[in-house]
Amino acid sequence: MDTDKILIQEGGNDGQSIFLYYDAMAGVYTAYGLSAYYTTLVSEPRVSYSEALQKPVALLWREHVLSLRQSLEKVEHTQKSFYRFRMRVPIGDAGYDRWAEKVLERHNG
Repeated sequence: MDTDKILIQEGGNDGQSIFLYYDAMAGVYTAYGLSAYYTTLVSEPRVSYSEALQKPVALLWREHVLSLRQSLEKVEHTQKSFYRFRMRVPIGDAGYDRWAEKVLERHNG
């Protein structure tokens, strides 16, 4: 995965976007930072913490992506590589910091 691309996209997240990246080795999509947070508002992915990116990460299986496709506007899609969804209303980052802290605490056990 292109960590620079992920950091740039999440750093410029407009408060409405969910970026998903396909991990072919694991067969799952991943979302980081705000995108991970937003996925938890629409679906129930597995959540962990990326030590490499220093951000929460959501792991999404096919059924999660199908749920997002039904609930959100699809903006961009590259088969087995990338999705960009748009929330219907801006969410912003309210609640994100507290949520991210809890994810990190669970990760550190």
